[in-house]
Amino acid sequence: MYKRILVPVDGTERGAAALGSALGLAKLGGGTIVGVHVAGEPPLLATGDIGGPFYDAWRAEADRQGRDALDYVVRRATEAGVPCETVLAPPGPPWEGIIATARARGCDVIVMASHGRHGMAARLLGSETQRVLIHCDIPVLVVR
Repeated sequence: MYKRILVPVDGTERGAAALGSALGLAKLGGGTIVGVHVAGEPPLLATGDIGGPFYDAWRAEADRQGRDALDYVVRRATEAGVPCETVLAPPGPPWEGIIATARARGCDVIVMASHGRHGMAARLLGSETQRVLIHCDIPVLVVR
């Protein structure tokens, strides 16, 4: 069974569903949940010469949202009686932060949601789940 289960969270209902699946898996095998939140990349306005105050405001809000999402992981894990760790990853491409955290924390599976975008939205926005699947050598369980 899996002993260290990484769960990326973004504060959405689909992320909560992935967390539920990960908690069930952890309970079955006596595993630990590692929740991670990656803010993503700052908007263009927050970069460059004028980025200081804009970046600081964006980063403060991104960190607040990340802490809220990770607090939810801790609450759910505590209720389920599952050991839990959390990581507020630095901003960057989410898929890179997810994989880096899984490797750094010695995770043996990643349980993540697929937002199920289709058509043009999927082409324009891409899929963090798809990128994790392509670039990661750790098993990934996708929850839809």
